[in-house]
Amino acid sequence: MRDNQEVWRRNLVKIFLTLKQEGALTKNGLCQQLNLSRPTVDRAISHLTATGFVHHDGRGPSAGGRRAVLYAINPRALYTVGSDLEFPELNLVILGLNGDFIRRKTLTIPATITADPTDTLDFTATSIKTLLADANISIDRVAGLGIGVPAFLSGDTITVAGHALPHWEHIPARQILADDLSLPVFVSNDVKFMSLAEHRALGYQDRVMAYLALRRGLKGDIRMGGSILIKGKLFHGGNGNAGALYHAYVEETAIQKCAAEHPDRFAALLADRLFEPVVNLLHLFDPNRVVINAATIGDNEPAFIHALTVRLNDVHYEGVPHNVAITAAHERELSCAKGGALFALEKALQQPVELIT
Repeated sequence: MRDNQEVWRRNLVKIFLTLKQEGALTKNGLCQQLNLSRPTVDRAISHLTATGFVHHDGRGPSAGGRRAVLYAINPRALYTVGSDLEFPELNLVILGLNGDFIRRKTLTIPATITADPTDTLDFTATSIKTLLADANISIDRVAGLGIGVPAFLSGDTITVAGHALPHWEHIPARQILADDLSLPVFVSNDVKFMSLAEHRALGYQDRVMAYLALRRGLKGDIRMGGSILIKGKLFHGGNGNAGALYHAYVEETAIQKCAAEHPDRFAALLADRLFEPVVNLLHLFDPNRVVINAATIGDNEPAFIHALTVRLNDVHYEGVPHNVAITAAHERELSCAKGGALFALEKALQQPVELIT
């Protein structure tokens, strides 16, 4: 009896994951693709439709008789939430089971609370609850939250680098949010989740991809973060900081001076100041592709990418790759929050039996 139940669960998962990966199929199509009997498929589809994970999706092509019903994953069967704590902005998204946007929102964290980690995380949790309520989504239909933070990870805590937020040191952000929301919570560096969203959108086939992003700090400075994907999977390293770029920032005073004296050299200034951390990343991880997101500097982005590319091609250090493809990022809309929600969805799908039973 126990063996029969285990076989049933395995077949249920096979059918669910096939519909998730392949799209709409008929029952006969599932039988042929998975080499399962029709009664097995009938029972599994009955369970998945009864629990809301699968729904009718029209009818297949006619073979002379009545057209067979197509079955597909119901994108609103389950949700994940993504959050980007980009001080002072808070970006939130809700994704459906198919990874598409359900709801999105950008808020501003009140200046009076940004310095206090507890108050800021409480504001984040409250904002997530409000967004779910506005979308008429019960929190028990949410499989998890992925939140990106401009921080370094240490164990189960985060530390925001820089002088603007001195109290953000060794903060147990994951535990605080998990307790408040009663959800599985995944915390990572913001650029890591941005790179995941980029990879899912473009489907790069590179063995190793490096992702670099410019983001503005609270004091008007510009910082660069990095992330590494290996065969499309985030490489976290031992503590979650793989690909992080230390001292990769340009302070506000240098930016203001350049704007006043040599505005035409702004892109070159950033390329000069950020060049060494990027070379170190290339040397260490030997990527096939480097994707750069410098949307925060607006019209200067193409000039910055060009200036950095020229400098990298002129490098003669041994071990630094020169055949790496350097491209601008394509996934721009709330990419960190979207990547966080995609990461939470991936984690949920790693336990498909628990998810659908």
